[in-house]
Amino acid sequence: MKQLRARFSRVMRFFIHKVADQIQELGELNPSSVHTLLTAMDNGTTFLEVATQLQQATGQTMQDVVQLCKETAEDVTTDPRFKEALEENPERKKQVEARVMQYAQSVAAQAAEGLENLSNTTAISQQYKEAVSDAVIAVSSGLTSYSEATREIIHNLGYNGMKVYYASGYRRRLDSSARQNVLDAVWQINQHGNEIVSQELGFDAVEISAHANSAPDHEPVQGRVFLREEFEKMQSGASFQDVDGRHYEGFDRPIGQWNCMHFAAGFSTKISKRKYTEDELQEMAKKNHDGFTYNDKQKTLYWATQKMREIETKVRREKDAANAFREAGDMEGRKACQRRINALVAQYADLCKAAGLPQHKDRMTVEGFRMVSTKTKS
Repeated sequence: MKQLRARFSRVMRFFIHKVADQIQELGELNPSSVHTLLTAMDNGTTFLEVATQLQQATGQTMQDVVQLCKETAEDVTTDPRFKEALEENPERKKQVEARVMQYAQSVAAQAAEGLENLSNTTAISQQYKEAVSDAVIAVSSGLTSYSEATREIIHNLGYNGMKVYYASGYRRRLDSSARQNVLDAVWQINQHGNEIVSQELGFDAVEISAHANSAPDHEPVQGRVFLREEFEKMQSGASFQDVDGRHYEGFDRPIGQWNCMHFAAGFSTKISKRKYTEDELQEMAKKNHDGFTYNDKQKTLYWATQKMREIETKVRREKDAANAFREAGDMEGRKACQRRINALVAQYADLCKAAGLPQHKDRMTVEGFRMVSTKTKS
C-alpha cells in the first residue's frame, strides 16, 4: 500500500508542479487574465501531461493488483482453519483452489477496471478551474488580496490533492480512491473465498475476528460464533443471536464494510476451535472502555485511534500543501504549513502519551516533503 500511495502521490506532485507554474504565469487575478490562461490551458499540453502520468501509474498498479489478488487467493486456500479438512481429500482440494482462484481473477479484473476508470473519471482541469474561480470571486468581492487568493489556490490544491469526479457527483482524493479500490478487492477475495471453502467443507457457522479498541457497534459480536443464517440477519441489520444463545440488536454497518476491520471466518460447530475465550474478549472490551483522560474528559481507546487517524491524515495533507508551495517558490506558504504541521504533530504526541498508544509516524510521511524553519530572522 505504501508503494501505491507513493506512486499516486508522485502524480499529484506532478499535477501541483504544473499548476504552480501556471499560477506564476497568471499574475493578478482578474476575469480577463483568468479567462485567457484557462483557454490556453484547455488548448495546450499541461493537463495532457498530467493525464499521461496518471495513466502510467494506473497501469503499473493494475499489474500489482493482479499479483496481489493471486496471493490473497492462495492465502485463503492455505488457511489453517481449512488445511486439515482439505488435505484429507486432495481432489476436492484442487477443485476448491480452482474455484477460489477463478473468483480472485474476476475480482482482479473488476479492480483493474476500477483503476482504469480513475484516469477517465478524474476531471483534471476542472479542479483547477474551480479553485481559480473561487479565488477570483473572493478578490472581486474584496474579501482577500491577489497574493492571499493565489496562496489559497495553491494550499487548497496541495491539501486536497487531485480529485476523482464520479458521475454521481461524489469526489475523492486520487490516492484514497486507488487505495480503497485495492483494499476492496483484497477484502472480497478474503471474505468470499473463505465462504467458498467453508461451504465446500460444510462449515455451518462463522467466527467474527477480534481486535483491540473496537468500534462500539461491532465490539459486542467480535470473537463470537454465529450460525450462517444468523450472520445473514446481522449483515442485513436485523436482530440476531450467537451459538451460545446471546441476543443482539441489529446494527446498520455490515461486518467488513464501511471501514470495518472485522472479518467473518468459516467455522464448524463440530470440529473448529474458537480463537478467543470469553475472558479475553471481556478484557479487550474493558480496556477499551476504561480508556483514559484527555483534556479533562474520559475517552475510549477507540476514540483515540480514530483521532490519531484524523491527525495523521491532516499532517499528510499539510505536507502535500507544503510541497505545492515549494514548487511555487512561496516560502511564506511553506512556513505556514510547517507551523500547522508542528502543532498537529505535538497534538498527536500528547494524545498518544495520554492514551498509552504507540505513535505511527510512518503514517505521516509524504515523499518529497522537506521541513523548514518557522523561526523569524531578527
